Order: sequence, then C-alpha cells, then structure tokens
Amino acid sequence: MSKPADQSPSNESEMADYLDMPADRRAAAKAHVKVVTATVRKVALQLPLSADVDDFRRILTAEAGK
Repeated sequence: MSKPADQSPSNESEMADYLDMPADRRAAAKAHVKVVTATVRKVALQLPLSADVDDFRRILTAEAGK
C-alpha cells in the first residue's frame, strides 16, 4: 500500500507537515525523536546479531533510564 502523495515526505524537513500542531510542539517532538533514535542506534550497535526482541527491549529500557 502506498501513502497518499500529500503525506509522503520527500525529505526530513517536511516530515509530518500535514499534522496541525504548534511550532513549539513540533520542535519538541523532533527533539524527542532525535533522542530516541540515538538511543536505539546505540543499543542496536551493542547487541550481538543473535539478540532477540527481549534483549533489545531490556537494554533499551536500561539506556533510556540513564
């Protein structure tokens, strides 16, 4: 299934522009996504290839608490 043309972002700066939200909330959401993405990337790089979703969840939760 494809997304409607008006909701498919062509680059990062246009992501979720179709959502009606104040600029300060949009900025806070983008900052939150940046932190979560960095944490997930860090955890993914530390886990061995044989790790399962429970390992990922456990380490992600521990990292988020720091």
